[in-house]
Amino acid sequence: MILPLPKFLFGKILRRPLLSLFWKLKGRNGFSVASKFHASSEVDGHIILIWLTGAQVMDPSKNKTVKKRILDATLYAQNCLGCDVVGLGALTASVTKSGEWLTQIPEVKVSITHGDSYAAALAIQGVEEIIKKINLPKKDSTLAVIGATGIIGEAVSLALAPKFDKLILIGRNVFQLKALQEKVATCGCQAEIDYDLIQVRNADIVITATSAPKAIIKPEHLKQNAVVFEVSQPRNVPLAVIKQRSDILLIDGSIASVPQNIKFWWMSLPPQHTFGCMAETILQTMVNDKNHHVGKIDLSFMDTVLERGRLFGFPAAQFTSFGKDVPPKKFLEIASR
Repeated sequence: MILPLPKFLFGKILRRPLLSLFWKLKGRNGFSVASKFHASSEVDGHIILIWLTGAQVMDPSKNKTVKKRILDATLYAQNCLGCDVVGLGALTASVTKSGEWLTQIPEVKVSITHGDSYAAALAIQGVEEIIKKINLPKKDSTLAVIGATGIIGEAVSLALAPKFDKLILIGRNVFQLKALQEKVATCGCQAEIDYDLIQVRNADIVITATSAPKAIIKPEHLKQNAVVFEVSQPRNVPLAVIKQRSDILLIDGSIASVPQNIKFWWMSLPPQHTFGCMAETILQTMVNDKNHHVGKIDLSFMDTVLERGRLFGFPAAQFTSFGKDVPPKKFLEIASR
């Protein structure tokens, strides 16, 4: 799995003046193998961190340099670590056309996956569970999807449209938003489209699925007693918002449980938890799936990955909020308001 630097690392350990030096790193110096883990008796995994922050990865003026860094890490995983599958975590998928760019490089022989099929499947499953826990009736219910035109955003919008009376689709590309709006209409659900986050304040449940490298949600963007399912990594909703708005419930979205034998030393998640994209990468290796899973999400493949997760012990994790268990009474409080 290839990832940019996690925020806890550059936020607390590395000082800001050092970050500008990352652009000067070349070749093998541009990334590090942060961790090796055993997924099974036959499958080992590696976590590779490219020496760039999320904001640097998303800098459009440096796109060529960023992609070269990701390619270098991919080829190292293939040629030196002997990897069969390379997963693209966090923002590394966003800048490689959801992995499609890498599959067009002749030197790349490994299978590439963005891992977002499982992330989307876990989001759909999670929102369906939230609907039950807060007893949200379909009539007059509203779901907002921030980053609706991304591959996760589109998949969850289409899958969840029949569960809601209305969708609010937030994105930057109006043409893609209109196309998605038409698709949602065929599911029997009306959809509003916008680029302004203030429209989210009308939603009972909010899914974040953007490629923003920093927090973008403010207290005024959220409805009273809203539930936010945070898929985005880095987070779109800062802890400060939840501290200011105690009525809001944020769920750490698209997190999978992990078998006891797998240890990730660096992850800022509770023990035996991992992101859906990483779980999908591990699962693909376990079943010896040699296909690329890049570009738009195949909705039927989400069921395949869910079944793999069930068989190999990577189901949806219990709900947490900023890494802490969500008490059942929180859902009851929201349901009673």
